[in-house]
Amino acid sequence: MSSAVQGLSLPDGYDLRMFDELDGTNAEALRMDCPHGLVIVAREQSAGRGRLQRTWFSAPGNLYATICVELKDAHAAGQLAFVSALAVLETVSKFAPQATFSVKWPNDILYAGQKLSGILIEAGNTGGFAIGIGINLSRQPPENQVRFPATTLEAVLGQKVQQEAVIELLCQEFDLWFRRWQAEGFEPLKDAWLASAFGIGDTIVATTGNGQVKGRFKGLDEDGTLILADEKGKRHFVTAGDVFFPERNE
Repeated sequence: MSSAVQGLSLPDGYDLRMFDELDGTNAEALRMDCPHGLVIVAREQSAGRGRLQRTWFSAPGNLYATICVELKDAHAAGQLAFVSALAVLETVSKFAPQATFSVKWPNDILYAGQKLSGILIEAGNTGGFAIGIGINLSRQPPENQVRFPATTLEAVLGQKVQQEAVIELLCQEFDLWFRRWQAEGFEPLKDAWLASAFGIGDTIVATTGNGQVKGRFKGLDEDGTLILADEKGKRHFVTAGDVFFPERNE
């Protein structure tokens, strides 16, 4: 059963719905056709998903949320990864201003090389997009269930974090970055993302649908595509895939 949440300061037009348990917040948003401003939050997910249908650790104690948006230009949907990554980055940074967080391409948030948050974006059938955001607030997945070391915001901060406070700030930050993107284009988001990028200049192995590409992480192109330069100096452009940092033993 869902309930509207009272008392939180959300941006105009945002409609927050809380559930004790869902199969997945993205799944619920997609069933509702992803109207702009709908926010779905579950305290627990029974079938949480990450990229490539991987299981997302979804025990109680963390934040599982989906923010829905509608776009005039669906071709720009890939840049939502950077909008949402910056929103999460700003959110956790304001809770733990003494900490330094980074962004692993395109939208994982890390602390000290450990994953704190992941994002999954899915298109609906009527033009809306479901932006699923998972943030480890108090619990992290067992080491044998993840491909990347994980941590929690409470471990970083050293004290308990209220889920409602995180939701409120996340929606506010998302709205700010979304509006800036719509008004100014991708360039300011690209600059902000690169300022906190994990592993610039490091060797990356990118696993894509066409195999693996290895090279130095050179940056992003004008639409967020990852740029790698191999040992011969040839540039490779990665639009989607998993990235690993062998020099960091990851």
